[in-house]
Amino acid sequence: LDHLPLVSHHKYKTFQYTNNKLLSLNPNCKRELMAKESTTIDIGEPSTVTKSSSHVAVDEKKKGFVAAAAGGGYKRGLTIFDFLLRLAAIGITIGASSVMFTAEETLPFFTQFLQFQAGYDDFPTFQFFVISIAIVASYLVLSLPFSIVSIVRPLAVVPRLILLISDTVVLTLTTAAAAAAAAIVYLAHNGNANTNWLPICQQFGDFCQATSTAVVAASISVVFFVLLIRMAKESTTIEVGEPSTMTKSTSHVVVDEKKKKGFVVATAGGGYKRGLAIFDFLLRLAAIVTTITASSVMYTAEETLPFFTQFLQFQAGYDDFATFQFFVIAIAMVASYLVLSLPFSIVTIIRPLAAAPRLILLVSDTVVVTLTTSAAAAAAAIVYLAHNGNPNTNWLPICQQFGDFCQAVSSAVVAASIAVVFFIVLIVISAIVLKRH
Repeated sequence: LDHLPLVSHHKYKTFQYTNNKLLSLNPNCKRELMAKESTTIDIGEPSTVTKSSSHVAVDEKKKGFVAAAAGGGYKRGLTIFDFLLRLAAIGITIGASSVMFTAEETLPFFTQFLQFQAGYDDFPTFQFFVISIAIVASYLVLSLPFSIVSIVRPLAVVPRLILLISDTVVLTLTTAAAAAAAAIVYLAHNGNANTNWLPICQQFGDFCQATSTAVVAASISVVFFVLLIRMAKESTTIEVGEPSTMTKSTSHVVVDEKKKKGFVVATAGGGYKRGLAIFDFLLRLAAIVTTITASSVMYTAEETLPFFTQFLQFQAGYDDFATFQFFVIAIAMVASYLVLSLPFSIVTIIRPLAAAPRLILLVSDTVVVTLTTSAAAAAAAIVYLAHNGNPNTNWLPICQQFGDFCQAVSSAVVAASIAVVFFIVLIVISAIVLKRH
């Protein structure tokens, strides 16, 4: 191929020499040759830039199509599993609410004026459980169309983001109902000798077994919600690769325009996400203060009545209640986690476009919010009982005698509830940052 231009050039010179000789011999030939030359068209070499740029554009489109197809298949698999998990959660929540609602037992012996009977409506906490879990089951049914839309359009982020935020709120409700009911079930099984709250499961065994089953089912639904939120987080994120070097062969104008536009978009997105990361950091600091306060107030809650005898002293402390002991330990663990999460939050401020630290925070926050909600809800159930008692089980209120103690534990529960709200906001912030633009 390298010799072809030389051959053509040699032939052209030979043809020019022959023509010059003919022109010198015959003037008519000169006129004919001039007419032929006036009808020729010069055709330049084809542009290699156009070809290379078109090939690169096609190649980039092919790569984008392959990547989108692969991501869509992966996310469609997650959404199908999400749909099946919601169906299972619907069955479990309906079963839990139904079992608690129908939990009732009447003892075979009774008198002319008394009949010994136990039902879910004898406990305000169990009533709250039935209503809350029924609401959760209804929500799961209403969420199925959004899950179906995610299957049909696996790359659509908006329905997944709606499900993620809604699932987080409903997770806290489910955890609160299950934890509060678990605290009363534990008290019904074991009682509390310090407050003279006697166990009732020795007499109402079937009733206690039914309520325990309902609490276990609700706890399983909590695990399902954690999985749903984890999958929603995975399907709302997108991996951003390095810019392709193939675009170097394209037109310089196109490359420069793409670089300028990409730089502007990345700068705008980075500033927006950096603002959310700073707010995330400040919110974590506030949550640390709140959880440390809640744990400290509960730990130091103690009161001794001014009157006592030679052998008896009336005193109330957090260690007289197993639920309050769990509260102190759980909230202290939450405060420790928040302190350990601060370096990750700082990394998201420095690198607002980094997805890995944000995803770690989001997954960890989801687990910790269940622990915080469990501790707050279980303690709230006992605080309510300490304030109001339960005449159906002869569990007398103690806050009439130990007012300062009850006020302290109530303040600790309120502080833990505020921490739950902080965690919900943190999870929503992480979900917004990780969503695909």
